Amino acid sequence: MATAVTITKPRTTREEIVKHHRSVKLSFTPAIYLVALLSLLGVTPAAWAGAAEEVAVIGQQRAAAYEKGDADAYAADYADNAIFTPSLQPFRVDGKAAIKDYFTTFFQTYPTRHTVARQGSNRVYANETIVVSNAYLILTLTDKSGNVGVHDLRVSTTWVKMGSEWKIVDQHVSQFRPTP
Repeated sequence: MATAVTITKPRTTREEIVKHHRSVKLSFTPAIYLVALLSLLGVTPAAWAGAAEEVAVIGQQRAAAYEKGDADAYAADYADNAIFTPSLQPFRVDGKAAIKDYFTTFFQTYPTRHTVARQGSNRVYANETIVVSNAYLILTLTDKSGNVGVHDLRVSTTWVKMGSEWKIVDQHVSQFRPTP
């Protein structure tokens, strides 16, 4: 014959619950202060990111400047001796000042621009001092007369860490026809 055993758990008192809650709360307090201090000092999780993530963040900022038509902000990330090879003209553009001039004219010619990126990748080399970015873009341009053009593009960008800043040293954009 089997006997039934009943196990009763002692009831937790209100005081024990409050004591446990306070101990848990106090254990998180130093972590909260550390995060707040690091934020005040300008150290954020982005600063702890690797090279690929840092370049991706800059890329998002550049995309916003491109859509907005801000040639100064867009060209700011090029190195002084950078080379840009655009898809819409037959020759490359040499140097940051010339690249800025190119985009100033480009943004005036095409006041409405929109990009859709696909298959973006960032590969890191040389102890996280070089990043090669590749992507496909669908670029929609509307000129001053309202004519719309859609371009399928491949973009390759080489970033180099110069001091504490990432700079573009080479960017190549080529147009292609997707297969149906």
